[in-house]
Amino acid sequence: MNQLVLGAMGPYLVALVLYVTRRCRASLRMLVVTPVVMGLSALWAVVPDLPRVLGCYALYHRLARDPRTDIFYGHYTIDKIEGGNVPFHGILLLMILTLVLAAWRELQHREYAP
Repeated sequence: MNQLVLGAMGPYLVALVLYVTRRCRASLRMLVVTPVVMGLSALWAVVPDLPRVLGCYALYHRLARDPRTDIFYGHYTIDKIEGGNVPFHGILLLMILTLVLAAWRELQHREYAP
């Protein structure tokens, strides 16, 4: 789970900085592109785990022992040092919730603008 969160966190933080620098305003493009890029980035982070999901355990075990899988946002290194004490589910939920709140806030601004 931590690779998903860490993969999605980069685009999220970029969008957050853009959102704050634009005085907490977001365009429709930003509200659509940000979750898509977060999802693609999270998918890239877990590419070495996909063979296990697809039932190709030999390929999965080979990738799990290959340090070159660090090109997937440090996947190999994270697998070697990860711990279970960080609430990654909560962090992912918080990122998604703030995106929804930004969209809701933008909708309110557009509906009630004079």
